[in-house]
Amino acid sequence: MTKRILVVGLACVDIISVVQDYPEEDSDQRVLDYYWQRGGNAANTSCVLSLLGARSEFLGTFATDKEAEFLKEVFQKYNVVTENCVTNTDNVKTPTSIVITNSKNGSRTILHHGKNWPEIKPEHFKKLDLTQYKWIHFEGRPSCDDIKDMLLWIDEYNKTVDKDARIRTSLEIEKTTRIGLDNLFDTADTIFVSKDYVKSRGYKTKEEGVQKLYAKCREGSEIICPWGEEGAVAVGTDGMLHSSPAFPPKLSPGQNMETLAAGDTFNAAFILLRSKGQSLNEALTFGCQVAGAKCGMKGIDGLDSFKS
Repeated sequence: MTKRILVVGLACVDIISVVQDYPEEDSDQRVLDYYWQRGGNAANTSCVLSLLGARSEFLGTFATDKEAEFLKEVFQKYNVVTENCVTNTDNVKTPTSIVITNSKNGSRTILHHGKNWPEIKPEHFKKLDLTQYKWIHFEGRPSCDDIKDMLLWIDEYNKTVDKDARIRTSLEIEKTTRIGLDNLFDTADTIFVSKDYVKSRGYKTKEEGVQKLYAKCREGSEIICPWGEEGAVAVGTDGMLHSSPAFPPKLSPGQNMETLAAGDTFNAAFILLRSKGQSLNEALTFGCQVAGAKCGMKGIDGLDSFKS
């Protein structure tokens, strides 16, 4: 049986309001559209992986409220395995993001609530049967020490199996204020760094960012930086710079790009191809193609056209 790709991190509910104009403070207006959808980087990535044809599993925590039931139904719809998730019976609420989308320019403003949200702990992760997986991806959550512990556990497992059975690992470093993530560059085989992170560390371009940050990565790894409308760049195991242009969608008159989850889509597409043994350049290009297509549609359902 084909091994799974496991994605570890957050699942939340995005409550999206599409507005004609971004509202002024203390004002009142009707919205053009309103809907719930699955949110959270790891949740988005796991669902896109499944749409693209991977056997995908999400590992995170659930509350016991109606929002959690909504998320479980979404994962079931996308055939994403959640059998190893933890259900928290404490008095916690499913994290939510209020998303205000401006219909005129496509901008999105996100107000997130995840107070006291419990993350996956190493003691739970270490109960997994690692023989089921070929790739494990971690969203860079605030629990940096726990993420490091889990990645080191995978490294120890990889020492006990043949090369062909080893699990590849990846880590997304996105948030600029999660300082503990700075110490995790050398813990995974593939590092994804965001445009915001690169700029926050004083680098002017994506090329400068990956070339300088690669020095912090471990030997034999690769570092990737998607940069929206400028495509993506990477430094591979050869130490050389690789790049792909962006592939903007064809929009109908009056249609704006929808960028929500585009970065998660890029990560999923990249991971899928690398997990199949395809080259860094092929994975970069595919990531940009799929992320570009996503920006031209509401949600992610149309991405199954890229299924291989």
